[in-house]
Amino acid sequence: MKSLYLDPFSGVSGNMLLGTLFDLGLNFEDFKKELAKLEVTGYELTLTKTAKSAIKGHLFEVTLSAEFKGHHTDEGAEKVHHHGRNLATIESIINDSSLSESVKKSACVVFEEIAKAEAQVHGKKIDEIHFHEVGAIDSIVDVVGFFIGLELLKIDKVICGTLVDGTGTIKVAHGVMPVPVPAVMQMRINSEVPFRQREDVLTELVTPTGFGIIKLVTDTFGGIPDNLVVEQVGYGFGTRETGSLNALRGCLCNSLLSNQRVTQEQDQIMLIETNLDDVTGEELSDATQILLEEGAKDVWTEPIIMKKGRPAYKLCLLAAPTKSEELVKMLFKKTPSIGVRQQLMSRKIMQRSVKSVKTRFGDIHVKYLSYDGFSKISLEHDELVDLARKNKVAVRELRNRIMEFVQNN
Repeated sequence: MKSLYLDPFSGVSGNMLLGTLFDLGLNFEDFKKELAKLEVTGYELTLTKTAKSAIKGHLFEVTLSAEFKGHHTDEGAEKVHHHGRNLATIESIINDSSLSESVKKSACVVFEEIAKAEAQVHGKKIDEIHFHEVGAIDSIVDVVGFFIGLELLKIDKVICGTLVDGTGTIKVAHGVMPVPVPAVMQMRINSEVPFRQREDVLTELVTPTGFGIIKLVTDTFGGIPDNLVVEQVGYGFGTRETGSLNALRGCLCNSLLSNQRVTQEQDQIMLIETNLDDVTGEELSDATQILLEEGAKDVWTEPIIMKKGRPAYKLCLLAAPTKSEELVKMLFKKTPSIGVRQQLMSRKIMQRSVKSVKTRFGDIHVKYLSYDGFSKISLEHDELVDLARKNKVAVRELRNRIMEFVQNN
């Protein structure tokens, strides 16, 4: 499972979210092809690889055509507001496109969330007002584009830290507004999104677009769970000068602990087992996935025959001793189990490091393994299957070609 961790230490906006995805490997050309399915014109996209505060990252911008004037920042009040669209119009544009149903649904929910907040702030019904901030071309690109990016990167889960905003006031289309801006404050009502303000930054850091996306897309708030392995870090820059680094940091994480770097050749491991004679195949599959996501190092099942000749399964998992109690509780919660067996074992393991390798077939993670002078390499099977489909090559043939390439380079 691939997770995206967002660290909004300097707030969040639509273009910062997209800049972060591009810095994490989102392909710009693939993105533009998908976005073209909206059939909206009047803008150009620019993606700049740059550095701020000596940190490399990407700046994503939407430049409007001459007839619309103005320049997108998703943060600035200087933008000339234009051709405001109401919620119904935006939803029609999205739903009439050939984008995936998942992208359409998610984007529409975000726009509805922002629209409700704006309507409440202005004391009007949604269908009575046109939202310049919500309905402008650049906002549509940001919201729809973010969900296109998640889909292209095959991100399954989003985790987010505490959103950090500034203080003071900001000039927007409707005049001078306090920070956090009214729409953001409205969306915070009964929201679990953690939020704090910086007294040293006298401007807006969290935009309605950014908050709306975070509120919808985030599965969990907090730090990076200890069962995730960070594989890549990226930065998406904002355009406003805040007096400090104005960027959003993102981390691509993998729940496969087999990708974690290992430097020792032996350790201790807890073997946990339980017998199940009243569980369906679907329930067993779900429990296996959950246990892996919660930090089990390995999970497997064995067919067994229990008393009275009943066919059953033995569910087994390996875990670090410090994680065993947590996983036992998860076993009781997610399966019909009423008891487990535990055994502390010593384990011999190969030292391991994982690197992303570029091949002519595409990028793939390669595990470099060694033990007492002996070494070997292995590949992630799921990635091999994906690359085999894309290249229209048999998995076994592709494995042989990539192994040969890696060994000779």
